Amino acid sequence: MNPFGVISHGISTSVVTQLKSMPPAQAAEELRVMLHDLDEAEDRVFASRGMACMMIEERELWQYFEDPDVGESFKSMDRFLKWVAPKSWSYCRDAMRVVKELGADFPDLLRIRRCNLEQLKKVSTKVRRNPAVIEAARTLPEKAFVEKVNREFEQHLEIKSPVVMAPAGDVAEFNAAIEMALAIEDGCETRADALKAVGLHYLSDPGNVALWERRKEESA
Repeated sequence: MNPFGVISHGISTSVVTQLKSMPPAQAAEELRVMLHDLDEAEDRVFASRGMACMMIEERELWQYFEDPDVGESFKSMDRFLKWVAPKSWSYCRDAMRVVKELGADFPDLLRIRRCNLEQLKKVSTKVRRNPAVIEAARTLPEKAFVEKVNREFEQHLEIKSPVVMAPAGDVAEFNAAIEMALAIEDGCETRADALKAVGLHYLSDPGNVALWERRKEESA
């Protein structure tokens, strides 16, 4: 079985039928391998997307595809990404920036999960290629990796707190605001930049600040 086929297309009906008809021991082993490969593949997806996007951008390969909105070749990488990956184009753009920053030849690039790749961007260039740092990035969860690098290599990394959204409608509105900020804010290149920009717009409103202060006083 090809785990990447499962990632791209889901588990097909034919695969399910084959698994159901296999002897129990064989089916168990096939499913074990599938789950193991998928578990490792999740760590490779971010860097793999970044690598693919970087190669497309470097050679301007987006010109080989037709923009359906205008009936001509795409005029930019950004337009191409929004067409080919409408649900994850900003994720792809973030991945490409990380790969560019670290370099396509960075050791174990495709075996390090996104959170640690993002942290490696902040590590000094002299330290980030240290074999011990790379091994830690590949094997440790983000918190443990940050603690190790800060303690043993005198870095000053922080762990970002996640933004939790629940209702689908709220998530859609939030993502729309993020995409808007990415498109119009100067210096806004990542979702983290966009999130900060959205927050600053709200916090910079004097009316909001005054109301917030009043509510805090009332609840004290």
